Amino acid sequence: MSPDPDSYDREEGGSPEDLKKAARPYSAVVGLLFLLAVLVAGVNSLSNSGRAVKGIDDWTPLPRFAAPSATGTLDGDANINPNDRSASGKRRTPACDVQGPRSDVIRICDFFHRPLVMVAWFTRGCGTCRSQLDTVEAVRKRFPTVQFLGLDIADSLGNARKEVIKHGWRFPMAVDRDGAVSGLYGVGVGPTTFFAYPGGIAMETVFGELGQKELELRLRRLLRSSRRLGLLP
Repeated sequence: MSPDPDSYDREEGGSPEDLKKAARPYSAVVGLLFLLAVLVAGVNSLSNSGRAVKGIDDWTPLPRFAAPSATGTLDGDANINPNDRSASGKRRTPACDVQGPRSDVIRICDFFHRPLVMVAWFTRGCGTCRSQLDTVEAVRKRFPTVQFLGLDIADSLGNARKEVIKHGWRFPMAVDRDGAVSGLYGVGVGPTTFFAYPGGIAMETVFGELGQKELELRLRRLLRSSRRLGLLP
C-alpha cells in the first residue's frame, strides 16, 4: 500500500497531536497487511520474545542499545540495558555508556542529535532487504541533515561485513547477532524502517520496502516536521 503523496502536505499544517493521530492509523493498517502477508507466506519471521510485529509507537523514545559495527573488530552481542542496575540490583553498563570507538561500537544515542532513519533487515529470507538498503545508499547524500543506520539482525559479524563491502553501503551498520535489538524494537518482518525526530523520538514505523520516491517523500516530511517542532534550525 502506497500513501497519497498529497497527504504529506495536508498534514504539514497540523499540530504535533494531529500528526500523531494521522500517523497511527496508517502505521497500524500497514503493519496488519504485512503481518498477514508473513503469516500466509511463512517468510521473514523472527521470534521476538513474545512481542508482536508492531515496531515502535509514534511519539515514544527509541529504545537504547549498543551493538558491534559490521565494519569494526568487536564481535559480540548487543547491549540493550537501559539502566545501570538490573531487576536483581546487580550493576551493569547502560547501553549508551558502552565504551569503544564509533568504528567498533554503534550506540543509538550517538544518533539522537539529528533526524534518524534506521532500517532493520535480515540476510536470509528477505528478498527486498538488500534493495531497500541500496535505495538508502542512493538517496542519503541528498539528505545530509538526516542520519542513516542499518541493523543487520541474527547475523554474524563476518557475514555482515561481507554484505556491507559487497553492496558498497557507506552508512553505519549495526550487527544484532542474537536478535536482542529486534525484540526491543518489535521487528518481525524485513525490511522495517524507523523514522525518528532529533532527540530519538519515533515519528513512524514502516513495514516493507520503500521505493526511492516514497522514501524521499518521507524524508522530506521528517525534516519539515522536525523544523516546525523547533527540533532543527
